[in-house]
Amino acid sequence: MKGKFVFIVSALLALGIVLILGYEDNEIKTTPSHRTSSVQGFRITNKEGNKTQWELTANKAEFQEGEKEILLKDITLKLQHNNEIILTGSSGIYNIQNSNLAVNKPVEVNMDFYKLTTDSLLWNGSEELITTKDDIKLIGKTFLIEGSGLSATMGEQKVRVLSDVKAQFYR
Repeated sequence: MKGKFVFIVSALLALGIVLILGYEDNEIKTTPSHRTSSVQGFRITNKEGNKTQWELTANKAEFQEGEKEILLKDITLKLQHNNEIILTGSSGIYNIQNSNLAVNKPVEVNMDFYKLTTDSLLWNGSEELITTKDDIKLIGKTFLIEGSGLSATMGEQKVRVLSDVKAQFYR
């Protein structure tokens, strides 16, 4: 009986040693999906020659490792054309490669005597185009225009409301 017990313990011990020596670490090791760095008081300026074309500022910017996008909080975009256009939003994403900026609500665009409000918009820096599919409200000294969707080109200074347009004009 004592011999069987010693044999079983020896067999279990040998099996344990074989398992320990033969163990291969096949476990998948995970790393954080994205590492971030953040900056308080962020600013990018785009110049053509000595003239500033646009300036993007944010209270906070987060850079994700390996990404071409910057996550922004409390955004202001100043576009310099014939007149200064100031776009503000609570948050957004700036794509470094194509100079596109997606802005989230509330979004406000101020130009001369006009104010545009919407929930989100996309600014295409290379085409100088502002677009949204959301409801918009464009307010001027003598008018109020509401509708859904918008396309505005900065260079040509054309604004087009895409659908459900309602306009009121004042004296």
